Amino acid sequence: MRIYKLFFVFLLVVFFITGCAYDRGLILFNSVPITQNNALHDKKVFKTGSKIYYLFIAPKKMSNDFIRVQVFSMTDKDYLGGYEVVRTKDYRLMKDERYYHTDYFTLWEKGKYVMQVFSHDDFKNPLAVNFFYIQ
Repeated sequence: MRIYKLFFVFLLVVFFITGCAYDRGLILFNSVPITQNNALHDKKVFKTGSKIYYLFIAPKKMSNDFIRVQVFSMTDKDYLGGYEVVRTKDYRLMKDERYYHTDYFTLWEKGKYVMQVFSHDDFKNPLAVNFFYIQ
């Protein structure tokens, strides 16, 4: 439990130093479980079928108990481009997770994807947005 608290404090310090002038949070991706040693090695390109680990860091302490993590693919099917939701999952935050959330998922189709995280009290304005590719 102590290692998680140290990891959390480290990430918060990095987040505030690297530009906390935003009202948005931060999403980091990696192909291995995110730890204190590899948290700054953000990866954007993944192979099909590989695990995509992510770390969401909130812009401020979240008062809501739930967040929604949504992944959608960017398509060129429409004239101006389009998107298709490929994954949506709600997570309950524990008391010690009010500033972050980490998990993983797997995708099997190539393309450009976008992940966004919402608070359950506001589905119009995401807390964080980031993109990645599957090759």
